[in-house]
Amino acid sequence: MGKVDTRMNIGVVGVGWWGKNIVNTLDQFNAISKVIVFDKRSEVYEKFRDNRKTFFVDSLDGLLLDPSIAAVCLATPPATHYDYSKHILLAGKHLLVEKPPAYEVSQVQELGKIAATKNLVYMLNALYLFLEPIQKIKQMLDSGDLKNLRFVQMFRIGDEMRREGAGIQRLKETMFANGIDVIEDLFFHDAAILLYLFGDFEYHSSEKLCLYDTSLCDTVRIKLSVRGVPVELTLSWTMAGRRRGMVIYDQHCIVEYDALKNDNQISKYNLVENRADNYSFPAIAPLGGLLDFYLRCIAGKDVNYLGSEFMERITTIWRKIINEH
Repeated sequence: MGKVDTRMNIGVVGVGWWGKNIVNTLDQFNAISKVIVFDKRSEVYEKFRDNRKTFFVDSLDGLLLDPSIAAVCLATPPATHYDYSKHILLAGKHLLVEKPPAYEVSQVQELGKIAATKNLVYMLNALYLFLEPIQKIKQMLDSGDLKNLRFVQMFRIGDEMRREGAGIQRLKETMFANGIDVIEDLFFHDAAILLYLFGDFEYHSSEKLCLYDTSLCDTVRIKLSVRGVPVELTLSWTMAGRRRGMVIYDQHCIVEYDALKNDNQISKYNLVENRADNYSFPAIAPLGGLLDFYLRCIAGKDVNYLGSEFMERITTIWRKIINEH
């Protein structure tokens, strides 16, 4: 796995529910010599004993002071992201950070300036941008195929509560334990897609529901707009029926992306000719594509369009949503 030919050592800070996936994926990359892990809970290291490239340190300084480590992936609880990110960037390491990158826009700006001063990649884990269906939709938009937009619908509905052993366990052990609501968990994924596809978006209003936990929002309907066109984004752990994808309504066609289908993930319905064109894409794990892009940015082989300005814009809208009662 991995297309970058420059081998490097990479650090991972935090190996909880998501961090372990990062470690296991990096361990398979040809471009990686060693994956060096730090977590305050050293007992979690046991689950990586069969990884051929994974090694461990007993302190954050042990990782940051290692000159062989070029870059770090940060997957600790969100409240720690700003402090850890600052330490990592000041140590001269490239950084891929989980969402949210920080709780305040000013903090993201500060971290972006540090990264720019030190010529470092400072990138958001925008997991789904590297999937071929998203690239296909981007191509449709850029080519003018969809030039008379009317409405965009996006949805990320997990039906987590009824998936015992899958979703509910994740929520109990990570989200509820750390006081994270569905907006903090999921908004950055779709906001990144919107920003990438359309260049910008505006926030209008939201409706939050607490269907499971009285103090944490588990479902939200968010009203946005792109290019003056309304966008409706629904995020939920609790609504019945898993859905993940988007529908773009144009004056002359409807483009439907179903991320949960194994084939024909995009259907483009031509309303004038009453014809449907279907597009199939291979099933590829999103994390592998993201990490490959991160390594390519470090190697200077791609434009880092997921940098601080990208994060600032999404964080600004996220703050508006969570600050509303």
